[in-house]
Amino acid sequence: MPIDHVLKLYSESIRSPYLHYGFWDEPEKIDPQKLTLDDMVQAQGRYIEHLATYIPEDVKNILDVGAGIGGNSTYLLSQGYEVDALSPDEYQESVFKDKYAGKVKFYRSKFENFDPDKQYDMVFQSESACYIEIEPGWKTAQKTIRNGGYLLASDYFLHHNDGSGDWHIKASHDERNYMDKAKEYGFKLIREYDQTENTMPTLDGAKALLERFIFPTVEFSSNYLDKNHPFILKVIKKAFGKKVNDKMKQISLLNSSDFKKYKRYMIYLFQKVDPS
Repeated sequence: MPIDHVLKLYSESIRSPYLHYGFWDEPEKIDPQKLTLDDMVQAQGRYIEHLATYIPEDVKNILDVGAGIGGNSTYLLSQGYEVDALSPDEYQESVFKDKYAGKVKFYRSKFENFDPDKQYDMVFQSESACYIEIEPGWKTAQKTIRNGGYLLASDYFLHHNDGSGDWHIKASHDERNYMDKAKEYGFKLIREYDQTENTMPTLDGAKALLERFIFPTVEFSSNYLDKNHPFILKVIKKAFGKKVNDKMKQISLLNSSDFKKYKRYMIYLFQKVDPS
């Protein structure tokens, strides 16, 4: 799979070791207008600290699926776990190679296509479940996790579909279908937590940053080109106008009210049932 340039730009721009939402213990006290990038990065660190409390005591080795640029793997290593990582992204593979110098084995593969050479105590999916096809994903989990082992998924899931075609509907797995397939492939839900409210400051803060800095910059640039270089602006609009419009529509994903209308951000801990 080619490099995900969006993730590359994100990681290099905000200098965060993480590619996931943040976690706020008291979200009702957060003022999105006052959030800084440093606040967002600290909340991302709190996210993995909180998620790791769901790892059972009998887990020793973990496969970090959708490993990003290694923030979660680094934390898990610091807690004494043996960690392997998996992602289909070439850039992420290069980051792991430079960061860990072989200490963390990296598999460049989609999880659905993964053919494990051993079984793990846990498959760890931090905001990667939504990128994995549901049935093939559970089928791979079945052969990747030992009997009695675990799958820990932290992600957003669709709980309401009004048929509108909203971006939130397109960007999520159906919660009920996900659960049904887990059961079909021998996984029992043993613990869950709805952390929707704890993650919403990420969206509210990102939206505030866009409105304070990005949108004014874009508007200023557009007005400047229109006044001084109208032909260049015309060429830009013709070449990139549709792509820009599509991206602007996706900004609705930063609306926390719409998010909560359609989705829940959940932590699910499943255990693979011993067939015997």
